[in-house]
Amino acid sequence: MNPRQSKARFVAIMVVAASLSVIVSISILVINHVTPFGNQNLLVGDMGAQYSPFFTYFRHILTTGQFTGFSFSGGIGENIFPLLAYYLLSPFNLIVLLFPANQIPIAITWMLVVKIAAMAMTMSFFLGRHFKKLTWLLPIFAVAYSLCGFVAANFVNIMWLDALIYLPLICNGIDRIKAGRNANQLFIWLTICIIANYYIGYMVGLFTLIYVATAIINDNDQQLKAFALLKINRPFINRFLFAEICSGLTSMIVLLPSALGMMQTAKVNPTTPSAMSGLHPQFGLEIFSQLGLGSDGYTNRLFRAPAVFSSLVVLLLVMVYFVHPKISQQHKLGALTTLGVLILSMLIGPINLVWHMFNEPSGSPFRYSFLLSFVMITIAYEAWIANPNLIKNRFKLSIPLVAISLLICGFCFIKFSHFAPITNYLALQPNSLRTLLLNILLILLLSLLITVIPPKRAGIFIASIILAEMTTNFNDILTSEPLGNQPSYESNFSNQAATLQKATPKSNLYRINQSRGQLARAFQETYLGYNDPLLFHFNGIQEYSSTLNESTRQTLKMLGLFSKNQRRISTAGTSAISNMLLGAKYNVQNKTVTQNQTYVGMGFPVTNQFINLRLKPGYIFSNLENILQRIRATKNPYLVKETINQVKHSQLATNSVQTYTINITPKISGPLYMDTSDKTLNYSQIMVNGYQLKTMTNRAHHAYLLKLGTMKRAVPVTITFKSSARNALALIHLKSLNSPRLNNLVTELRAYSFQPSYKNNQVRGTVTRLANHNWLYTAIPYDSGWSASVNGTTVTSKKVLGNFTAIPLMARTNHITFSYHVPGLLLGIITSMFGLLAYCGDELIKRLLSDSETTKH
Repeated sequence: MNPRQSKARFVAIMVVAASLSVIVSISILVINHVTPFGNQNLLVGDMGAQYSPFFTYFRHILTTGQFTGFSFSGGIGENIFPLLAYYLLSPFNLIVLLFPANQIPIAITWMLVVKIAAMAMTMSFFLGRHFKKLTWLLPIFAVAYSLCGFVAANFVNIMWLDALIYLPLICNGIDRIKAGRNANQLFIWLTICIIANYYIGYMVGLFTLIYVATAIINDNDQQLKAFALLKINRPFINRFLFAEICSGLTSMIVLLPSALGMMQTAKVNPTTPSAMSGLHPQFGLEIFSQLGLGSDGYTNRLFRAPAVFSSLVVLLLVMVYFVHPKISQQHKLGALTTLGVLILSMLIGPINLVWHMFNEPSGSPFRYSFLLSFVMITIAYEAWIANPNLIKNRFKLSIPLVAISLLICGFCFIKFSHFAPITNYLALQPNSLRTLLLNILLILLLSLLITVIPPKRAGIFIASIILAEMTTNFNDILTSEPLGNQPSYESNFSNQAATLQKATPKSNLYRINQSRGQLARAFQETYLGYNDPLLFHFNGIQEYSSTLNESTRQTLKMLGLFSKNQRRISTAGTSAISNMLLGAKYNVQNKTVTQNQTYVGMGFPVTNQFINLRLKPGYIFSNLENILQRIRATKNPYLVKETINQVKHSQLATNSVQTYTINITPKISGPLYMDTSDKTLNYSQIMVNGYQLKTMTNRAHHAYLLKLGTMKRAVPVTITFKSSARNALALIHLKSLNSPRLNNLVTELRAYSFQPSYKNNQVRGTVTRLANHNWLYTAIPYDSGWSASVNGTTVTSKKVLGNFTAIPLMARTNHITFSYHVPGLLLGIITSMFGLLAYCGDELIKRLLSDSETTKH
């Protein structure tokens, strides 16, 4: 076969691999009626809560050009660059430009299909180049890679899938260096991988070190000792390391500003002591269930053993590999080393943390398990082209028995284990006897096809089984997911956008306090609209992302807002006082838009006493009262303590939980709020005057300010709650807000408030200074990227009330300008240019020297 025919065949194999992946993935979508092939969409879990809003926001900034480095749509405002870098820099995200905003779920479907096709194409490219042998079963192995257990289990985290596309190209780049060629492929694809998603790109970068070590071991035909082997491979190692370093430097345009932004999140102190100490296994024998069909589903989406399913064909061929007489001992040692390092990394907690940037993952704890699937499929293909029929007969019998034993072991461990620490975890794992029997039947059939029947005759049957396996496994997972409704999404999206349009500013800067959005109707799961501000392009309060500023989150918690964990802040817990402090002008519930009566603007002049106030975690009422008293002191409190008049309680028979019924007689008319430090009190079971409150589900205690209702003076109120704390009554605090007093304060502040505009990364406004009010408090989160000027003179801002910004006032009338520059972006650009020039300069010098040598000869 001439080179042109060989190249054409190679391209054809890649096209076949991509086409088969598209056919399989679309078939699964059609079966499950997923849009555009039905009325369901993929907005489940983080796909609905994070990716869809972020993609819609991404589409908005691309189509309108309205990009600002600091976005007030991310929570109460944040450096948006880390969010862009973490979620939105994949080139595949550009698909969203082909669809209107209310059809982003359709764009997500096509994005998934295209990514799966790209994985198959790059994997077939790698296998063909790596082994320099093309077979018509090669595309089938590529399909197994593109639809492996990791992809099926983690499709909702669609940003992770880019790494599976670039990984084969990166490994091919390393192969080229080993063969004495340039490092361009490694440099280009590793740089793109890191920029597309630095989080998974970091894991791929670690894997390249293992891959290089394996390549060196595989090439050790002379059985050299370690020192001699490293000496011979020094040029290879040096060129590899130089390309890796230059790739890292070139990626600094993303890495540096992202790192500075992520240092402001809770990820700077992520690990628990137990995570870093001890060598207790991260999973048990349930890992063996992951080798076959049916090991993943909706129930274990967050907590499971590493998702490594790549078809039972791959499992059997990996076993064949290590007993095959034609495969060298060096290759077996290299493969065993790679597999061993990856498995031990997942098994041992501290090493697993290294792969996750030393951060303990919140769910899905083995986010690099696709690397194991990649290695297994590579090994399996090498075993296939070596002809599995050549193994000894005893192995033809023992291999299926071992595979069946492993699956049975995993099944029994999940089914019958009663070890207390992991019982709940095991109960989440899918474990069907019918699926086990199907896996056993497939192993017996495949063992016959692989090790007995000649490859040319067995190939078509093996290919059909692999395609059926990948289709069945992915389909079972998708069927278990509570998918969203696309027609409902489109209509409710348009309705909610129209509602919010009534309250959304064109240039003035203020916030909207939104709760109970209309879009929730389109979801089977509970949809809380954390990222609706980004979805609908308004300045909100709530947020759910891995880039949430921790200081801001803690500040909002101290003001009473609800935070389920380090990645979420909710509008639940907002009050008339916090709305005033946050500059929330409108309240939006479903289709109703009302103006907030305590809105004064985005800030107001304050005294030194206010500036020096320190909020205390866990003391919500004290914090709010102290803030108001520092703005304008009064003899009587703004928040009036209510007294419990009567108590009834009864203990439930099943446990120590007691039901309390208390009565109070409000001293003043107005909103009645509750706060408690009782960690056993469940907010979702509180009743007021016989009506159950609509509150955040409280599986664990997350204290926040709870509004019990607007009460009338001297009219009794009955409150019922459940608690197992002995001193539950002493831990509850009830206070009524003196609304007339607060309204008087609001009227006073409005006359001198800061009501700015925000455009082109600049906040501009004018404020009048009062006597002894030498500072301007602003509801702008403190960030090192802000620079401020007053009447044209640069001033130094100060962090106040936890994480808000105050600046000194210079005169009676003060023209304020805040300008924002993403921290680290300029230095990142310079460093990236240096890395790119260093690599290109090195390649140019090598080429000139090579041309010079050629001329001499």
